[in-house]
Amino acid sequence: MSAFVIIDNDDGLVVAKVEEGQTGEQVAVANAGVLIDAGPFSSYEDAFDAMQLIPDPLDDLHGAV
Repeated sequence: MSAFVIIDNDDGLVVAKVEEGQTGEQVAVANAGVLIDAGPFSSYEDAFDAMQLIPDPLDDLHGAV
C-alpha cells in the first residue's frame, strides 16, 4: 500500500507518492526537494488537505514595507 508525503521543491509544496520500500526522504531527494511533512498520509486528498494548512512564509512579507 502506498502512502503520501508533503515535499517542497522548485514547484513549491507538493504531495508526493511513497511507494512500498521507499522513505519520505528518498522521495524528496528523488524530486529535488526537501521533506516537509512525513505523514504518512493514507490518501492524496488527506495529504493535500494537510498541505493547505501549512502557512506560507512569504505571507509575512506581503505586509512589510
